[in-house]
Amino acid sequence: MPKVTEEYRVARRDEIAEAALRAFRRKGFQATSMAEIIAESGLSAGAIYGHYASKDAIIVDVASRVVGNRILDVERLAERDPLPAPPTIPRVLVRGMLDAIGNPAIMLQLWGEGVTDPAVRTLAFDVIVRLRDALARYTSLWHQRTHGTPPDDADALAAEQVPLLIAAVQGFVVQSAMVPDFDAEAYLTSVEKYLPR
Repeated sequence: MPKVTEEYRVARRDEIAEAALRAFRRKGFQATSMAEIIAESGLSAGAIYGHYASKDAIIVDVASRVVGNRILDVERLAERDPLPAPPTIPRVLVRGMLDAIGNPAIMLQLWGEGVTDPAVRTLAFDVIVRLRDALARYTSLWHQRTHGTPPDDADALAAEQVPLLIAAVQGFVVQSAMVPDFDAEAYLTSVEKYLPR
């Protein structure tokens, strides 16, 4: 039997994660069964379980990928000159999230699971830490380049402002999922207008 390469394993996990994400977009994390993920992937149950021990493991991986791509979005913004102001970042993160998962209520479901499921809570915490660190680097850099703020002072400003940027994205997710007449464009425009620069 030929040896399976690491590249093959990674490609197969990517294939499974993409199939799971398509299924999650339709029904959400918890309403999607393993049978539906297996059917969506076109693979056997053994192939799926050879890469993921459970549906929760798939959820954790998919959510990590979605957030990892949003961190890449922030890092790409940091390559621009001039840098966009930090209050514009929530719009970038929201658009990327919507492109990836479709319905933002899926993230709200994930957070709800984190209240009772320690593995999901750990994931949510890790995700927030990774996003917070990327936003802090970006915001500090923006203050240094835009206002000539010394690095230590820029870091301190970033530490104060980043929780507001994260809260803006979380607020979008909650309100878009729960408020029937939520105006996404007005919300993001207000974030850009009123968050500190």
